[in-house]
Amino acid sequence: MPRGRDKAYRSSASCGWAAFDVIARLVVLAAVVWCFSISAWAQTKSVSPGTETAGPAVKQNNNKTITRREATGKPAPVVGGSCDFGVVVTTGDEFTVLTTGLTIFQNKQMVVSIPGWGLNDLIFARTRAAIPAGMSVLRIPYNPAKFPPHDESKDTLKDRLFRDLNAELAGYLREVVKGTNCRHYIQILNSISPFGSSNYTVRGFGILNHDVVLGRRIYLYALAFIRVFDGRDFSLVRQSSALINVHHSLVVQRLLGVQIGGPYRELPAESFPTRPEDAAGNPALRDGVRTMLTESLDKTLPLLLGHQPAARNSDAR
Repeated sequence: MPRGRDKAYRSSASCGWAAFDVIARLVVLAAVVWCFSISAWAQTKSVSPGTETAGPAVKQNNNKTITRREATGKPAPVVGGSCDFGVVVTTGDEFTVLTTGLTIFQNKQMVVSIPGWGLNDLIFARTRAAIPAGMSVLRIPYNPAKFPPHDESKDTLKDRLFRDLNAELAGYLREVVKGTNCRHYIQILNSISPFGSSNYTVRGFGILNHDVVLGRRIYLYALAFIRVFDGRDFSLVRQSSALINVHHSLVVQRLLGVQIGGPYRELPAESFPTRPEDAAGNPALRDGVRTMLTESLDKTLPLLLGHQPAARNSDAR
């Protein structure tokens, strides 16, 4: 039988092991609680406001969330959905090499592809620069093969007399921007102008060799047209040719003797390309068109987007 001292020793050992067991359980429980708290804190940290993600945002005092690009005072380009301004560039990447003379046999025309000139990107960049700071901007892609131009040769006399051009423009743009929701839409397209007092017309971007009896006269031109639409009903708000001289209408400018209704400059005779296809690789022609296009857009767009009337022109395609 165990003696009293053995009983006391066993009793003491049992108490020690019991205490150790309780302490061990408390340590394990505390470790589990600590792990859960760290996990919850990490999840909260990963979604907390102000964290920079693919679409960083900044909170203003009025609780309106804007993008960081807007906070810098520049228009913020958006990928899709709703926006303040949707921009559609429909000018295309074409350059016309045209020769005219006293007889119809002297007339020659060739259209050259110029995708390397970057005119569409330039037009969008200048349009975005003219839009007030803080406004969201959406660049809307345009596929000319999907939206062919209207064939006026098939119109009847009734069609020509009773056409509703504004309704046609609204329906056309509604199809082009389908799937977007912007407060306003800006379309940049080619403009058309008569040449001098002749029956010839020039369109978009190109170079003209006017071969006359006393010699040749060479003109480089960059003709763009701007339309601003209301995004709610696609009604036409404002429109104008992109002009460098914005102080006089095209009618007044033609009366003053300008040869082309829009930006153009006269060049030396040797500037005209020997072969039309050589125009695409001519840096002087490219830079001349880009300079005139930039200046005309920078002067005309602020007038159309502001409160001052711009010179108007209805010749656009």
